[in-house]
Amino acid sequence: MTSVSTIDLARTSSGGAMRLIAEPGALRHLASLVDELAPVGDIVLVSDDTPKLVSGAPLDALVGAALPSGRPRRAVPVPAGPHGVTLDEATVDEVTAAVAGGAIIVTVGSGTVSDLGKVVSATLRVPLVSVQTAASVNGFADPLSVLVRSGAKRTVPSRWPDALVVDHDVVAGAPMDLTRAGVGDAVAIWSSPADWYLACALGMDPGAYDSRFVDPVRDLAPRLADTSLAADERLAALVDVLTVGGLVIGEAGSTAPLSGVEHLVSHVLDMAALAEGGEHDLHGAQVGVASVLSAALWDVALTEERVFDVGPDDLVVPLGLEERVRAVWHPVDSSGALGDECWRAVETKMRRWVAAAPMIEDFFHRRREHVSTLRALAADPALPVAALRAWGAPTTFAQLRPAVSADRARWALEALPFMRDRMSLADLLVLAGRWNDDLFDRVFARAERAGGGHGGV
Repeated sequence: MTSVSTIDLARTSSGGAMRLIAEPGALRHLASLVDELAPVGDIVLVSDDTPKLVSGAPLDALVGAALPSGRPRRAVPVPAGPHGVTLDEATVDEVTAAVAGGAIIVTVGSGTVSDLGKVVSATLRVPLVSVQTAASVNGFADPLSVLVRSGAKRTVPSRWPDALVVDHDVVAGAPMDLTRAGVGDAVAIWSSPADWYLACALGMDPGAYDSRFVDPVRDLAPRLADTSLAADERLAALVDVLTVGGLVIGEAGSTAPLSGVEHLVSHVLDMAALAEGGEHDLHGAQVGVASVLSAALWDVALTEERVFDVGPDDLVVPLGLEERVRAVWHPVDSSGALGDECWRAVETKMRRWVAAAPMIEDFFHRRREHVSTLRALAADPALPVAALRAWGAPTTFAQLRPAVSADRARWALEALPFMRDRMSLADLLVLAGRWNDDLFDRVFARAERAGGGHGGV
């Protein structure tokens, strides 16, 4: 069962906005929750068409039976395209229009459906109950949503669900691929905080690094690799790690504490698949594989490149950067639209770098202290590999479905600093003139020694 401390954290992190009910049989609380939040009016069920079974019974039917009897209700299916449910402008607008007039929204589905529910609920200003169907991502428990804007993945503020219902029986019945994807999302904790710390210390993040948004997840994460736990204990540990991750992200007001280079790799793979009309694996599966690569990047940057031995004057915006950004995206979108969107983000990031000169100077004056902290936050690549293997989750790009070729994996690494406006280690390496083929070779070699990387594609 989810710990009392996690349930308490949900209340404090959300400022009382979200109630967490996480236990076996949690669906039985649906009727009272709905009646309390919206005593009258239509109940609108928002769900995708992915089959969801609990002990052989359709989950949508179980949710319907758990809702207040006698209340008007209607179902709004989420339209799916060639890539499944994609939260582009058209999808969000269509579902918002279909839900309009309802008194309360109940979402039943993946993290994508949950994100959609949060956006629609915020737009229409109606209560939201989110029924989590798998331990697949940490985004169920935060007030943010990942949308697709002009073909690019963007994280935007939405709202907390009024209630998050995590029925352990439902989550236990989810396809194992989704659970393994949740492990992949969780292992980002072994590299992403270093990217966030770096951005904050350089003045490239609007806030200051705060260990309160990192340590609760780092404290729980080792249980993911504990093969001595019983199956229900392991699942409860995963639910805790993901839920706490979502809560700290929500309280921080940004995904940055738990989203660094590894999430950028996943977003880049998604964007390429969308642009080319191809397929991509689950978000968490890609993040898990990329977490090994991210940890390897930090290791190479700290021990081989010694990138922090440079001075501020050695870090400059490269000439021809706009052309470089557009060139990296051209192979997947020759129209230039994706290149336009990504260049706007990169240009914003580089303007912020120029404006942050005083904090950058201060960072290098205290570099020894900062590097010591970064070494503590960036773990050995073996740590994410151990957790992923304990669950049978992918550790290499070859193990993703569909498999990601060595060329595409290398391109994703190359493209990641040219995708959004948030700073990461990759940007520092770009500014230092180190973002090149020689570096990529060594990063993949380091990841492969730990059990990740290309994996022979």
